[in-house]
Amino acid sequence: MTRVSDSSPRHAPTPVTQLHAPALTQASYGSPRQVPDLVTYPPYGDYESDCPARMGVDLFGNSWLPVIVYMLRDGPMRPGELRTAIGGISQKMLTQTLRRMEQLTLVHRRRYAEAPPRVEYELTEAGRDLLGPIYALGEWVDKHGRAVNAALAGDAD
Repeated sequence: MTRVSDSSPRHAPTPVTQLHAPALTQASYGSPRQVPDLVTYPPYGDYESDCPARMGVDLFGNSWLPVIVYMLRDGPMRPGELRTAIGGISQKMLTQTLRRMEQLTLVHRRRYAEAPPRVEYELTEAGRDLLGPIYALGEWVDKHGRAVNAALAGDAD
C-alpha cells in the first residue's frame, strides 16, 4: 500500500460506480437481502492506526462484540437476558463489552427509573449496520467452515 499525498481527506470514502455484490440468500439468517454498495478508500500505509479497514478489523477482534450485536438484532434486551441467551460469557466481560459498544455508539443504554432499576441495551443505526458483515461472515462459514475445520483437524495430528 502507498500513502496518499494529495490534499483530499483521508477518510472520505469514494463510492464505486454502481458496483453491487450479488444478492445473498440467508439460509439460516432470515429473508434474502442485498449487500450494501461497496466503497473504496484512498491507499494508506501498511496498517496505519487511522486506516478505516483497521478500525473494522479491530471491532471484530473483540470476539464478543459481534455476538452481542447479533443477539440484539431483534430489539432491546436486558443484560441478564443477553448473558443467558449468549451463554459462556462472564458478567464482567458482558459489562465491559457493552460499555465499549456504548462508547463506540453501537448500542444505546436505556435506564428506567424503577425500583429495582432496570437497564436495557438496543442497537443504534451503526450497530444495526454491523449486522450486514456479521450475516456475510455467517454465510462464509456455512460455505467454507467444514473445509477450514478439516484443515485444522489435519494440523492437529
